[in-house]
Amino acid sequence: MLKDLIANFYELWGGAYLGEFSNQMFDNDLYFPVALYSIIIALVITVLYYYVLNRPNIAKLKIWFLFLMIGAITNAIIAYVSAYNDLTEIFASINEELPKSFPSDMLMFALINAFWTLVLIFVFSIIIKWKSPNSSYIPF
Repeated sequence: MLKDLIANFYELWGGAYLGEFSNQMFDNDLYFPVALYSIIIALVITVLYYYVLNRPNIAKLKIWFLFLMIGAITNAIIAYVSAYNDLTEIFASINEELPKSFPSDMLMFALINAFWTLVLIFVFSIIIKWKSPNSSYIPF
C-alpha cells in the first residue's frame, strides 16, 4: 500500500512512468528511502529557517526561496545518486550493464523529487511558521 502510494507520487500517477527504470525502482523498493530522506531534509530545512536561524535579517522572502532551492537541489542530488548507486549495484550483481536510457530516467526522477521537495517545504512552512518570532509572515 505505502509502496504503491510512493511510486504513484514519483511516477505522477502514470504521467511520468519511465518503463523499465520505474519497474526496477518499484520492484527493488528504491523509492521509499529517497522519499524518506526527502521528507526529513525538507523538514530540517524548514525548521532551520523558521527556528534555528530565526533572525530579522533572514526573515525575507528571497532568503526563504534560497532555502527552498537548497532543499530542492539537495534532494535532487540525493535522488540521482541513490538511484544510480542502487541500480548500478543491482545490474552488476547479475553481470549486466545499466541500460542506456537510465541516466536520463534518473535525471527525470531527480527533477520529480526536487518538485516534491518544493511542495513539502511549502506545506511544512505553512504548518510551522506561526510560532516563528521573526518569520511568521514568510512566505506570505
